Amino acid sequence: MLDTFYSTSSQICFVLLGLWWVVVQFKYDLFVREPQRRRTAYNISLYFILPGAMSLLSLLANDLTILWRVAFFAAAAIGAFETAQMLRTKTDVALPVFGRGANIGALVIYLLIALFALVPALLRAIGITPLLVEGALLALLIFLGVHFAWTFFMQVPSK
Repeated sequence: MLDTFYSTSSQICFVLLGLWWVVVQFKYDLFVREPQRRRTAYNISLYFILPGAMSLLSLLANDLTILWRVAFFAAAAIGAFETAQMLRTKTDVALPVFGRGANIGALVIYLLIALFALVPALLRAIGITPLLVEGALLALLIFLGVHFAWTFFMQVPSK
């Protein structure tokens, strides 16, 4: 079951990443004009790259749990750092008010992914499979990525 989920998740992530890059090309001049717009476009890309990479690496970790744990921790650390940088930046390019809350939610999700990768025994102690919880958290990240992509694309005025 988890193999199917992570296989599908990785495919969805990389398809969404490709579609996002097409969207960026449509409004390339507007997206690269200002540093914060470039940063936001990059940040949105990470919502597809990081869960996609985590999903792929989890498929290799059937018998070697340290592999998925290191991959999830490293990707979550990158995502948490980038999301914290986005939250730190004051800008008029930012997503609408609820976007800041969604960024805070994404930061919490990245931190939970990192925590459960470091200490999966927290979940095993209550009878939950760590990769199952990590999968649910990845699904939330993908949802937020689609939300941010749509909101950012619609917010930028066309020429």
